[in-house]
Amino acid sequence: MQLTPINSAEAIFEAFFDETLSGLPQWTVHGGGAEGLQVAQRWAWVQYEWQRAPADPATPALRMSRTLDLNCGDYETLMFSLMAPPGARVALVAGTEAGERRMLSTPFAHQKRELLLPLGGARRITALTLEIYVDSRQMVGVVGWLNWIGLQHGGQLERYLRQVARFDERWEDYLQPESFEPAFEPAYGLHLTGAELAEARAAVAKGGGPKASPLWEQAEDARRLVPEKMTTEYVNFWNDTRFSRERDTGKHLLTHGANAAQASVLFRDKTLGRLAARYAMCLAHSTRWDPSFLSWLPGCKWEHRAFVPSLVMYDCALILDLCGEWFTDYGRQLILRRLAEEGQGTNNYNTWWWEYLFWCNQTAWFMPGRMYAYLVLEKTMPARWDPYPKPAASRVAPYTDLALADLYDNLAKILLPDGGYTEGPMYFTFTARQAMITCYYYARARGKVSRELIPPAIRATAQMAEVLASTADDLQMILICDAQYIPQEGAAFLAWLMPDSHWVTVFRKSVARTGGQPMTLLAQNLLREVPAKGPEFRPLVEMPKIGQLASHRKLGGEWVKLFLMGNQSGASHTHEDKGSFVLEFAGDAFARDFGSCDYSNPLADVLKHCQRHNMLVPIAAGVRPRPANPIFADLTPQARGDEMRFHATMELKAGWEGWFTRWTRMWDSRTPAELTITDDWALEQGEGVTFYWTTTLPITLDAKNRRAVIQGRRGRATLTWGEGIEAVVEQLPLEEPIWKKVMQERKEQYLVATLHGETQPRLALTQRGRSGQLAVRVKLELL
Repeated sequence: MQLTPINSAEAIFEAFFDETLSGLPQWTVHGGGAEGLQVAQRWAWVQYEWQRAPADPATPALRMSRTLDLNCGDYETLMFSLMAPPGARVALVAGTEAGERRMLSTPFAHQKRELLLPLGGARRITALTLEIYVDSRQMVGVVGWLNWIGLQHGGQLERYLRQVARFDERWEDYLQPESFEPAFEPAYGLHLTGAELAEARAAVAKGGGPKASPLWEQAEDARRLVPEKMTTEYVNFWNDTRFSRERDTGKHLLTHGANAAQASVLFRDKTLGRLAARYAMCLAHSTRWDPSFLSWLPGCKWEHRAFVPSLVMYDCALILDLCGEWFTDYGRQLILRRLAEEGQGTNNYNTWWWEYLFWCNQTAWFMPGRMYAYLVLEKTMPARWDPYPKPAASRVAPYTDLALADLYDNLAKILLPDGGYTEGPMYFTFTARQAMITCYYYARARGKVSRELIPPAIRATAQMAEVLASTADDLQMILICDAQYIPQEGAAFLAWLMPDSHWVTVFRKSVARTGGQPMTLLAQNLLREVPAKGPEFRPLVEMPKIGQLASHRKLGGEWVKLFLMGNQSGASHTHEDKGSFVLEFAGDAFARDFGSCDYSNPLADVLKHCQRHNMLVPIAAGVRPRPANPIFADLTPQARGDEMRFHATMELKAGWEGWFTRWTRMWDSRTPAELTITDDWALEQGEGVTFYWTTTLPITLDAKNRRAVIQGRRGRATLTWGEGIEAVVEQLPLEEPIWKKVMQERKEQYLVATLHGETQPRLALTQRGRSGQLAVRVKLELL
């Protein structure tokens, strides 16, 4: 690609993030590095991965280079944006007409970086080389990214950044002064009416006052930050760092303003009300509602859909609704223009351009911002009509109705008749929240009943709630697929809609996590219509369309839950885990699914691997055997069971073409206290198979006696196997402690999430050969 400016001080010439413009084909990946090294183009970066680092730390795990002929005379420094493994050091080498320029980075930490290589007066770059050096003792099963390469002029950059940092908290033309006395009443009554707000205040007073509410903690987070100091050309996607610039890390404008607005009217706090309005003004003054130049690079059509615009729209509409009295007419109209022009413009473009949005979570994902903004615009448009008569109905209204029709179309495509949803429980509960809050706002604006607008297919998900509701004390749901936590407002809406379902179980666990009070005004409002507890579990609950099921039995008064993971053909946002299982007993997950983590952490890709699940996996030197993902075949357990017995089988070779020629997995349990898992397998290639069992609980291995004990708090599981099986217990690297601090930047996630440890305990049982049967017997007992 051409050298392309991204601002007055910087330009890029390598767009690894764009699948068409990426120059990856011009790069040579040199051999002799890490074992199992792969470098491939992905949708938003070039991804590299390896299975084992070189034994010699002086040998680069990855070395890649290319020639080029680039005029760099207007710039001083080469920039390279990439994510490398923690502890890795990265070397950049540039060939120039003035000689070689070289740098070696300091060790990487947890986030991506923009490495800077001074060009020392060189005016033409003729070659580039990237080398990544790692500690072979730590770097096993690694994933990293290459984002883009560019040039920078230091002096001009300082001037450019001074231009961006021009805001203070006065906002004289846009906001009321600090002396203003608000009424603390909603402007539009879309989120809550004045009467509902009074009820919420009474509930807070009864629950111990403002400081006992989790909303107080979230408002305090908003108060500790200065929104004007976080305002740049762009808006970060929450605290996600995948697409933003390194210098913008920590500039978290989203969510805080909405939290401050809710707390302001709930607690009658005027400083929080003006703070919420300041957040809205900072968002309105951001040049683009996207996380970085990637979505606005001249000559490039890559964009990150309407994720950030939709979030900005929601925050701004909510703040205008709850704290609208803090704005001058001019300030309010500035926000309304941005909602109509950039917010709705981006949403409509995405809806017209990308048909896939209707076949996954994304149409619903964008909908609350889209709907709330339309309804606010309905109440305020036309903004000018003199000297002509004001229209009887807003010209915005037909677009509002079209948006609701888009939502119904989306839900009809993604909700399965058996109550399943292919993208997992976090994506579903967030999708449900987005869909149901959209119906909630529309119903209020049109004088309708919210429940009557919600599609009946959502009610079928009571089955999903029962299959995935966790009996472990520290989990709300079994976190399959890309799940990290269960959004509380999503669980609230589902429990409110289906008060006789296990969505009540899930929501009540969530509220217990937040000290007995919900985190938001809306969840507080819905809680009043939710029962104190959910129903009992049924012995066997099946979802044949999506291929999932759960068995529920009791042992000594404690639940034993066995969940089996199947597949609907082509299911998205799933992992390499078809045939995996989860076993819960006595309040602990003895065999667990670790779900996912922050998408800014490459661990999110590693956690998709079959080697991180309770799977049977072929073994072969120098490669990581893996199934297709997605798998274009239905994989459904065939099961029978009651309060005492359970038996299931699955045929699982589909997706493993080139590896398994036969793989049948059986689960047989004559009583809740015993379970046998048998894998009948044959390989096309490989040296044998490994049975993986992974959990957060401590595993004690007695290899000599072919036995392992997994210790819970109220129970234990003893695993045994036959002769000829090699056994080892490993501690796989998981999540570094720094990611807990990252998660705390989003309290709505942190307060209800189950946090990962630093390591993932895994029992590996290896059987050599090209075919065989591997049986693992499990005995459960109470302590």
